[in-house]
Amino acid sequence: MAQEAASFHKANKNSLGEWVVYRFLLSAGLKRAFSGLYVSIAPSTLRLRHDTADPIIYCMTHSGWFDGHIAAVLNKRVFKHDAYLMMEEPNLARYFFFTWAGVFGIDRDHPRNALASIHYISDILNSGPNKALWMFPQGVMRHPDARPIEVFGGAANIARRVGRCYIVPVAIRYDFTVDQAPGAFVRIGPPILFNASSAIGSAREVTQILGQAMEVEADYLHNDIAAYNTHAYKRLLAGRGSVNKGWDAVVRMAHKVVRRQA
Repeated sequence: MAQEAASFHKANKNSLGEWVVYRFLLSAGLKRAFSGLYVSIAPSTLRLRHDTADPIIYCMTHSGWFDGHIAAVLNKRVFKHDAYLMMEEPNLARYFFFTWAGVFGIDRDHPRNALASIHYISDILNSGPNKALWMFPQGVMRHPDARPIEVFGGAANIARRVGRCYIVPVAIRYDFTVDQAPGAFVRIGPPILFNASSAIGSAREVTQILGQAMEVEADYLHNDIAAYNTHAYKRLLAGRGSVNKGWDAVVRMAHKVVRRQA
């Protein structure tokens, strides 16, 4: 009996569909839910915008529905890669329109299908310059303070198939600070250069290094938000208003009117 073909949704990028998904679902969804998107990026990772001969794998902590939205905004507004995002196949089957924006599926419950997804994205990353993958190595959603951060080996396996790439740890957190609405905060750490030709260790060792790097960024992010130390986080996307900001705007306008009449 012939084996069943591996089945998962592949990316179906097209400029119109990608614009619709980004404009009306991803960006708009973040604006409705949060006071803003605030990001701190390691300078060495920021430089990858101008040095993208090698593919990049952004490995994000996963604690909420909006994580994928944030990946899209970061890529659109900062890194500008030809980017793809890995999503659980059962969820992508329900929201197939995300494929228009470069999302593809992975079925972790069926190893053969999962391996097919890894081969698929590895070939894409090797197909030319300026390629990137955004993924969630934890596999499932975890509270941002859950420790240790444990990750699956998918990122390491993709890196080994690609041969040479950058792996970038990314931490995400949703929290209240001084605004009425919660903020979405992101901390992006320095890249890890993977080169299969220089023995840096097994896939298990790479996975361990990645998990530790993601935990470091998540801990820094937790400590910054707990101390309200957000000066290093630049607002990338403005969100919904709040009573305090609205009132402050009214007061500023009133002061301007009074000064003009004086």
